[in-house]
Amino acid sequence: MIKKYLAYSFFITLFISFSAVAKAPIFVTDKWVFENQENITIIDMSTRQQYQKFHLPNAIWVGFERLIKPQNGLRLSGGKHYMAQILSQIGVTPNDHIVIYDDIGNLSASRLYWELIKLKHPKVSLLDGGIVSWAINGNPVTQTAPTIVPSVYLAPKQSLTDKFTADYSEVLAAIDDPNITIIDTRTEEEFMGSLRQRRSGHIPSAILFPWDISVDFNNQFKKRSSTQLTKILAQLGLEDKTKPIILYCNTANRASRLIPMFQYFGYNNIKLYDGSLQEWARNPNLPLQIGNQP
Repeated sequence: MIKKYLAYSFFITLFISFSAVAKAPIFVTDKWVFENQENITIIDMSTRQQYQKFHLPNAIWVGFERLIKPQNGLRLSGGKHYMAQILSQIGVTPNDHIVIYDDIGNLSASRLYWELIKLKHPKVSLLDGGIVSWAINGNPVTQTAPTIVPSVYLAPKQSLTDKFTADYSEVLAAIDDPNITIIDTRTEEEFMGSLRQRRSGHIPSAILFPWDISVDFNNQFKKRSSTQLTKILAQLGLEDKTKPIILYCNTANRASRLIPMFQYFGYNNIKLYDGSLQEWARNPNLPLQIGNQP
């Protein structure tokens, strides 16, 4: 009886432990990172200057440009094998719980977040507020870079690239599809465009949601409060969390910041148009609209 009880207790403990790490939170606090830093892999995507000035202990620096693989004159994702190579070079394994941060409200960090969820990486989180929140709250920092031991990170046979990425043909079809929402994450000025420019404005039917609305720069660069964002999403008519959404900007950098935000709120059908306007605007056969109307 005692043996059965012990076996049962062990099973329950194992189950609870597994459940606790099976699904990593999208955003984690600096307190959480401080308490769990021995069990996570931290990646810093701040500028090189900021990283050299100070960073989290044991944080691995990855420059944003390292995520980009120029193709046919476009700045695009390099794909699953390219990213697996980068992760191998910095010593990351598929079993690591990766926590990413930067110095600008997780703008650059979200691009890596997108790459990792496409690779089906099971545990990936963003440090809410990044280095700004970490430092303001008095957590330890260092100038010492960790020693990196390369690993072998194998890309999955079937990635989630198609689930989280849209191409221009999907965007073109979405213009006349009321069941799909296209979101422009640039500034209002960029959205409106100018008649003085040959190709400017926004993709027809797109609504404007500047990426920086998702960040509270007056509160340690953390994500904006759930109350504020819920109100904004409602004002934009985005209450339906199952409705497909396609995000874009100029190079898909700013647009990627909204992916973790939408996922945090339970939206499950989000795609990033990787080509964005760098691809769209150079094709004269693809429509652009001037003004503030969708």
